[in-house]
Amino acid sequence: MRTSHGTRRAHKTLLVWGAVILLLAALGTATAFAWGGGNLLRVSHAKKTHRTKRGASLGTATRVSRLRVRRHHEEFTSGEGIPTPPPPPPDTTPPETTITSGPASSTTAASASLAFGSSEAGSSFECKLDAGSYAACTSPKSYSGLSVGSHTFSVRAKDAAGNVDATPATRSWTINAVTPPLDTTPPETTITSGPGASTDTSATIAFIASEAGSSFECKLDAGNYVACTSAKFYSGLTVNSHTFSVRAKDAAGNVDATPATWSWITEAPPADTTPPETMITNGPASSTTATAADFAFGSSESGSSFECKLDAGSYAACTSPKSYSGLSVGSHAFSVRATDVAGNLDTTPASQGWTIEEEATVPPSECTTTVASVSAAQSAVSSAAVGSTVCLANGKYGKVALNASKAAPGVTLRAQNPGQATIESASLQGSHLTLARFVIPNGVVIAPGANAMTVEHNRITGGGEGVDACPTERTWCAEMRIIGNQLIGPFGEDAIHANRYHGLYVEGNEITQVRENGNHSDCLQTVWRGDHIVFRRNYLHDNRCQGFFVKDQTLSTAEIPGGPVEGITVEDNLFVRNKEPCGAPLSSCGQPMYFQPVGPYTGFVMKRNTIWGDGMDSIAAFRGEGSGGIGSDTLLEGNVIYRLWTDWNMTPATLRNNTVCSRETGGGGSWSNPIGETKACSLSFANTAVDDYRLSGERGVDWAPSEVHYGP
Repeated sequence: MRTSHGTRRAHKTLLVWGAVILLLAALGTATAFAWGGGNLLRVSHAKKTHRTKRGASLGTATRVSRLRVRRHHEEFTSGEGIPTPPPPPPDTTPPETTITSGPASSTTAASASLAFGSSEAGSSFECKLDAGSYAACTSPKSYSGLSVGSHTFSVRAKDAAGNVDATPATRSWTINAVTPPLDTTPPETTITSGPGASTDTSATIAFIASEAGSSFECKLDAGNYVACTSAKFYSGLTVNSHTFSVRAKDAAGNVDATPATWSWITEAPPADTTPPETMITNGPASSTTATAADFAFGSSESGSSFECKLDAGSYAACTSPKSYSGLSVGSHAFSVRATDVAGNLDTTPASQGWTIEEEATVPPSECTTTVASVSAAQSAVSSAAVGSTVCLANGKYGKVALNASKAAPGVTLRAQNPGQATIESASLQGSHLTLARFVIPNGVVIAPGANAMTVEHNRITGGGEGVDACPTERTWCAEMRIIGNQLIGPFGEDAIHANRYHGLYVEGNEITQVRENGNHSDCLQTVWRGDHIVFRRNYLHDNRCQGFFVKDQTLSTAEIPGGPVEGITVEDNLFVRNKEPCGAPLSSCGQPMYFQPVGPYTGFVMKRNTIWGDGMDSIAAFRGEGSGGIGSDTLLEGNVIYRLWTDWNMTPATLRNNTVCSRETGGGGSWSNPIGETKACSLSFANTAVDDYRLSGERGVDWAPSEVHYGP
């Protein structure tokens, strides 16, 4: 068919555009297959364009396209064979944070939980509460123990690219205080204890309320309610029936409208027909030169009145203390009896005897020299010849410290006139010194290492110890003598205390008013290590002490060598009345044993002692410690002891011709079979009113205190 020139031009244009389109398609296919790793030539051959009659120019174009595609394929498949895509653009857009749940705007809850999220997956979060700082957190975020008031929670997200939300999400709320409901319920009152029917004129009632913090009001019988606390105490109640009422009031002011009550009867006591017991608590020494005397006394019943008499006089009304003056030289006896408020009269009056002796004076010829000061006395003793007596003139002086070593018979410092010179205290150091005839209110010390010291016929009335003989744990003293003194307590601890010695002689002393005060107060105590102690003809009365306490303390102290006490002689001593009140500051204390040696020991001899007057508390207790036991030479003979007791093996001892009310054992103790023992709890002593405890025969003490001179 013939075509026009315009038609041929149109066909030619069409062919050109077709070639372009085919070339673009081939390039796209080749590129896609190259990305997939396929064979471009196979794809290109598969997609050959069928040649037409007028396709010469198209075939040429196709060949060109193949060449360009081949070059494109070689260019993009060179090297690794995998094309590298271009990097994506950076993320600079922050996420948006949202709070999805949280507390109500107004609440009483002190805890809160808040949930939140981000507009971009994979975001992390930072939270803060109120004025706190942001810290990493996760959803939900919980808080507890929050205070009353306003709170604000803030949270911000950070996406994977590190963009942080610059406008954190916030949630605010207010915690309100919880207002408790108004308390209108009164408490219940309960009485937990109270009195029953009795003659007791006092009563104690305890009570409680059902609500903590309640207060109380009480009344008795027809009285008015007044504020009170549990337990409520009443005294001086009349003989009658009584009713106690109590009501509680809680913290809100609600008052129990049904008070608790407790009723009881105070009954009339039976008629009092028991007389009181009268006791003399203080009086003069058994032997004195003083012509005046003061007596203190009391009754076992409060409110008692008293009647006193002196010697053969008549009883007359009196009060404690009772004083006498201008008394004559000789023996005297004071008696006092109590009458209680019911009119019962003590039919066994308390009495005390004593002897006033002529006041001795020392002729000037007995004093080698007389001085009138402490320094002069100390100097005179130091320079005195052996056998001299240095006298200190009448008067009051401070502490005397003697330090001199003399040969026997030594040097004596004494009061010029017995009892007319008072020295505050004294210490003796050296050898062969004697201190005599003084009044000493603050004790005497025999220094460690001293030899042959004598403390003789002094009146010692106080101090930590009356006589502190060799106060040391390691240094020995020898041949110490404590003779004829009056030791009148109370003392800080003991009347006589000795630690380490070879030879201690305690003879003819009066020891009284030594009272247990919490310091283990004894009349005689020696506890460290000693040997050859003689305790003879001593008069112990009106105490509360261990009268004789000997123990070798070194047995329980490994670093101080020692051993059993060797040589103990206890002979012709009188132990009476050991139940005085406790010493200050104690208001109560145990009952000490009046006589208590503690084994092991050897050479123990106890003869003709009397321990009596306090019933079962007049006790001689034999005890022990360790495994040493006692020597087979232990002898108890001719003693009069109300109660003999042991918790130690005393079978090696010989018990001969003793009089006892009771002989006992405890804690595994045992006695040997006694020889000639008499059992008696009531004995006919010569005159117990003046502490004359002599018996006929060969048992007990053979002297009376009135026959012995004690003190200056």
